[in-house]
Amino acid sequence: MIDALTKAWQLHPTGMLLVVIDNSSNEAARKSIEDICRQRGVPYFSLPWNRERHWSRSHGTAVNWVFDNIVRHVRPELFGFIDHDCFPTAPFDMPARMEGKKVFGLKSAPTENFRYKARSNDRQWCLWGGFCFFRFSAVENIAMDFTPRMELGLDTGGGNWQPLYSHLTEKDVAAVEMSFIPVTFGGATGEHELFDGKMFHVGGSSYAQQTNTRHHRGAEHRQLLSDYIWDRYLGGVDGRLVSTP
Repeated sequence: MIDALTKAWQLHPTGMLLVVIDNSSNEAARKSIEDICRQRGVPYFSLPWNRERHWSRSHGTAVNWVFDNIVRHVRPELFGFIDHDCFPTAPFDMPARMEGKKVFGLKSAPTENFRYKARSNDRQWCLWGGFCFFRFSAVENIAMDFTPRMELGLDTGGGNWQPLYSHLTEKDVAAVEMSFIPVTFGGATGEHELFDGKMFHVGGSSYAQQTNTRHHRGAEHRQLLSDYIWDRYLGGVDGRLVSTP
């Protein structure tokens, strides 16, 4: 997926610099990802080893580290975070999308995944940690916290509800529109997401056993999905650095 992500960023201008921040728990994976970034000329940074075992807490802890130790020092006008399996399929002017806005991304409401039963009058929300962007001047004096808030039913990024999102008005937020794309291989269908019609999010790329398919599980399914992504969005499989997923 890093191979596809970095290629997509070359093909489809976004107005944002891509930096790969590596939270992998496997040393071989880190070396492979660093090599892909080197070949594509993409800045790469390897995070300190993350001891969190819960995937949402691990993700949130990693993003907090990046915000506190990199973003606060660089002080970019705009910055954001995307998952490794989320990439542009067409030119996408993100700075223009954020004109006059403080945050931009996919709004996420409480979920019962955290054993939280949402009530009709609940108003808490966060931007999904896999696609969230911010105007630095709007958050530089805020104690940002991207860890989940399970007691509120909020996934990665939920810790920002109290210090940030609860104080925003509707005009401060640029919320993406999400549509779904069914992808079928030999009768097996998986559902993927498209943000604002230009940003493709691969469903279940990290967890092949969770993809919505009845056939082609595991390596075979990943190969078919990889070929589909490269042929449809990235100029053909000849452009891959990694020949097999």
